[in-house]
Amino acid sequence: MRTRGWARCTDGVADVLRRGAWYAILDDADNDQVVLEVRGRPVRFSRADLTIRSIPPETWSIVVRTGIIRPTLGGGKGQEVITTYAVCPDCAERQDLPGAPAKPPSLTCQRCGRESSVDWSDTC
Repeated sequence: MRTRGWARCTDGVADVLRRGAWYAILDDADNDQVVLEVRGRPVRFSRADLTIRSIPPETWSIVVRTGIIRPTLGGGKGQEVITTYAVCPDCAERQDLPGAPAKPPSLTCQRCGRESSVDWSDTC
């Protein structure tokens, strides 16, 4: 099926979709809903819950965790709690960004090896 664009969840909606990750739009014929490819399967979402673009992402997305930090996110005794991470525009891998406020202009993905610039102007 041909990709009709790209979408990611808006700030308040991150249950099925990972924050900062862009997903291929499979069907956008409905005015109120779109169908995204999520883990290889079609899933329907409300347009109101998505940010939509026509071209694939080229820059890393920055996600700032808010609210209660789960123990599974690290921060054990004597360890720093990482509250900001980047999402690769190619494979959607997450990379922690310890020691903020350092803002590198580009990152190389530890999973796929792609180097891309970082979009610090639009955090999720």
